[in-house]
Amino acid sequence: MSQIEYITVKNASRKVLNHMRQIGIEKAQRLQKIQERWENGEYKNVEVVQL
Repeated sequence: MSQIEYITVKNASRKVLNHMRQIGIEKAQRLQKIQERWENGEYKNVEVVQL
């Protein structure tokens, strides 16, 4: 059994685990780009409502 964040998959194949891992990596990259843009001041008059 493997757990990735809030998703639990029982008896997951290696292909499923690799795909889930890739999704996590892509999400982290997107969040990093957003963080960089935020720090560079590209977002103006923005209110954060949920993280």
